[in-house]
Amino acid sequence: MKTNRPLGRTSAGAWAAPAVLLVTYVVALGLLAVSAFVDYRIARDLQENGQTISRTVEAMEKLRQVSNTFFIAESSQRGYLLTGKDDYLEPYREMHGLIDARFDEAGRLVSDTPNQRKNLIALRSLAAQRFSQMDRALDEPRTGSLPIAASLDEGRETMGRVRTTIRTMLAEEANILAAQRASGAEAAASDRSKALLASVVAALALTAFYVLTRRFLRQRDSALEAVRSSNAELEERVAARTVELSNLSRHLLSIREDEKKSIARELHDEFGSYLTAINMDVSRMRDKISTTDPEQAIRFDRTLGLLNQAIDMKRRLISDLRPSILDNLGLGAALEQYIEQWSRTAGIAATFDHSGDFESEDGGCLIAIFRVFQEALDNVAKHSRATEVHMHVRRVGDSIELEIADNGIGLTDIARSRPDAHGLLGIRERVLAYRGRLQFLRAPAGGTVIRASLPCKMSNLEEAPSAAAATLA
Repeated sequence: MKTNRPLGRTSAGAWAAPAVLLVTYVVALGLLAVSAFVDYRIARDLQENGQTISRTVEAMEKLRQVSNTFFIAESSQRGYLLTGKDDYLEPYREMHGLIDARFDEAGRLVSDTPNQRKNLIALRSLAAQRFSQMDRALDEPRTGSLPIAASLDEGRETMGRVRTTIRTMLAEEANILAAQRASGAEAAASDRSKALLASVVAALALTAFYVLTRRFLRQRDSALEAVRSSNAELEERVAARTVELSNLSRHLLSIREDEKKSIARELHDEFGSYLTAINMDVSRMRDKISTTDPEQAIRFDRTLGLLNQAIDMKRRLISDLRPSILDNLGLGAALEQYIEQWSRTAGIAATFDHSGDFESEDGGCLIAIFRVFQEALDNVAKHSRATEVHMHVRRVGDSIELEIADNGIGLTDIARSRPDAHGLLGIRERVLAYRGRLQFLRAPAGGTVIRASLPCKMSNLEEAPSAAAATLA
């Protein structure tokens, strides 16, 4: 009996070892299978997430194309209404023909989002309404400056709703994109942790299959590297597209300012000469009949008054489209004149100083700064309840820095992020188009501070730096 017990234990151990190995082998295979499945799911999820992100980015691009279609169509219509030249209608006709196709493309890309489909239907309805308004304005006879102004103003509310809807859709697409990226990153991190744990346990449980495990891990690492490489490439494409969109925005702003400048020149040269000639003729006729027909002379006086009002309107239009002082005397003088006029009209005390040479190789950068001041002061007059505004602009190296500070009620985070905050959005669009820096701050004593820096490289003209200051009551 004594000799049989060791033999029994030895036999039991001999049988137990294969069983343990078998169990370990099965567990290892199970863990390897789990790891393989997780790796497959990582690759599949990342691929699907990448496709979804690409689709969302493409949807945002199509929505920006729709917005660009409205912009070009409106600019073309304004050009035709103000000049009467048929050349301005070519872009309008082209955009009229493209708008349905672009809506169809955008609809295909947002078809899986019910809220976006609803927004797109509303946007398409607004588009039909806006193009109908523009068609009607083009069909009406052009009988003078007042009908032209009325035609330009028609549909402003509709276009505001169009822009708001597009911004809403872009914001929702951006939220979808952020959620997709966050979800993909979280899922990938979780799956990678599970795969690593399964691989370590399988390697410890079955060293005999080390070569196979090592080969598998190499294959898995290769697959993950391929996925990471694909994601890196996708991120590079997104970054490149972002730069392209920034350049496009800058180009569109430049086109808009060139069109405004051209329209202002036409109003000054052509329309202004007509008004001046009519004014002179009416004045001579009034002088001739002033003694013989006093009643008719009174009517001519009323006519002259209306002509003078039309001339004043023409000057305001030219000043709003393109301030000539900006081209003739430079940024500092143009801002001084504009701020002085704004202070009188708004009844808000303003101080302004500037220093440095504002000559720039890119004239568009200077007009962008001028427009930033316009937008900011317009917001101050409408919303801030301020009694004082302090401003300065200065040259610092190859950049131009500006600051606008008021003592009003201040700008809340909610107000700053509202999609209908068109003034703030306009400021942000112009600064970012030139790859500048922008800050909206709340002053410690109350009020809002806007700081911006735009890289406006100096031109080759070497002039002595100048400094000036102005205090406006």
